[in-house]
Amino acid sequence: MIINSTLLSKLFNTSKKEVDNYCANYLKENLYFKYLNSKEIEFAAIHIIKKIASDSQIIASKERKKIWFNGWNQSLKSYSKNKNLENLIPKFYTARKNNIFRLGGRFIKVKNPMFEVKMVKIFTNWYFKKYFYNVDNIYEFGAGTGHNLLELSKIYPKKKLHGSDFVQSSVNLLKLVAKINDISLNCFKFDMINPNKKKKILKNSAVYTSGALEQLSGNIYKFINYILSSNPKIVLHAEPVADFYDKNHFPDCLANLFQTKRGYTDNLLTHLRNLEKKKKIKIIKLCKSPFGSLMIEGYNLIVWSPLR
Repeated sequence: MIINSTLLSKLFNTSKKEVDNYCANYLKENLYFKYLNSKEIEFAAIHIIKKIASDSQIIASKERKKIWFNGWNQSLKSYSKNKNLENLIPKFYTARKNNIFRLGGRFIKVKNPMFEVKMVKIFTNWYFKKYFYNVDNIYEFGAGTGHNLLELSKIYPKKKLHGSDFVQSSVNLLKLVAKINDISLNCFKFDMINPNKKKKILKNSAVYTSGALEQLSGNIYKFINYILSSNPKIVLHAEPVADFYDKNHFPDCLANLFQTKRGYTDNLLTHLRNLEKKKKIKIIKLCKSPFGSLMIEGYNLIVWSPLR
């Protein structure tokens, strides 16, 4: 089977016309996949269960900060040396060894080792073009290598971009990416667990996180309050959020067990729904992750705006 706009429109919960308009260039390269049969699903499930049992990663621990610093520093060294854009692709995207992914809540097998990277590109182009067209500034918190900001600069070359991360190696890499690619990018260090309230978000801005809040281990309240006090026009999160899983659906159940153990993006949707009940925000779009890795679905879409 092949990834096409008809399939994507269902996964994105939008129209085929919109997918064609926003993502056509990225659908020219055929992305093939096949659904796993029962024996393959059993093999995948055993692998996931073993991983859940053995996993000992502690999200937001002090040790993780050093790991993130070293990871982005390695990307910085590689990119400084050869200026190859492939060095801006986070290593966890290309480390999936068995080429088993999730699509629409089902396990699939693919041949293209860059499948997840290309699917992310399609998805981000859709929501960047749909939700960020009428702002002047776009802020990404937890920007990592800057690959999302680089994509945004191609879509919106006249918008002012702002990228931050909580380790200096990422900030240094963002500055280098901006210089080499001639991007209007303001780079700064920012800790989402302890936000610097003096760092002001400009008027008519969008705030964006992707796989960043997941690393806060549920300690999201100060950052959400910071966003509210900054009063951006729109906020978009693409994050692993356990609330989206159907606990009675086998692949979702396994993903929920793994995600809950690690504590990715705990409390986010619950907190935002409570804020909506209090009429402090309006939730604009909720979309279950259209695709994911073997272990989890990491791209659930939450779009909201503060109520002024």
